[in-house]
Amino acid sequence: MRMTHILGSLVKAPKHTSYEGKDADENILYIIRRSVWVLFPPLILLGAAVLIPTIIPLFAGGDITQILHSWEVAPGFATSVVIFWYLGCFFYLLQALIIWYFNVLVITNKKIIDLDVRGILYKNTSEASLRNVEDVTSTVTGTMGTVFNIGTVSFQTAAEEREFEFEFVDDPSKVRDIISDLVMEVKGHGHNN
Repeated sequence: MRMTHILGSLVKAPKHTSYEGKDADENILYIIRRSVWVLFPPLILLGAAVLIPTIIPLFAGGDITQILHSWEVAPGFATSVVIFWYLGCFFYLLQALIIWYFNVLVITNKKIIDLDVRGILYKNTSEASLRNVEDVTSTVTGTMGTVFNIGTVSFQTAAEEREFEFEFVDDPSKVRDIISDLVMEVKGHGHNN
């Protein structure tokens, strides 16, 4: 796992990075992003969708514009349908990338911020003070999780928002250790090595 690349799943001390509500005396220590493997299913679906305008003519005999023309559809309309199909594929890919890139866990010297993006028009932000974190847990389940070391990091707090979960994290035990060490440091107990 690389810790310096801005597209990595664990970015240490990112430069030129901020978030809404950041305090003046607050420093971003880590940005944790979901594993790049979460992009694999949307990419497979996208690959199939991109091939559909090519595959349909193979079964129907001819190219897509000839088929639509035989249905007495104007040739310009047939071309427009194909263009809109590929535009839809492009926007599907764009949305998957936006969700992956902006759905992050931000760890600062004061708090943990969970930024959930579930589409282009939805964003939810939750935060917890490091002083309020009581328990940090990492879980790896299933064959894919075990093989690729991808899992969930969750932590409980003494605040109103009781539990936070961040799923599909690369090396969740490392992330758990980072959070635990920061909590111990903030609470004045030193490092938990």
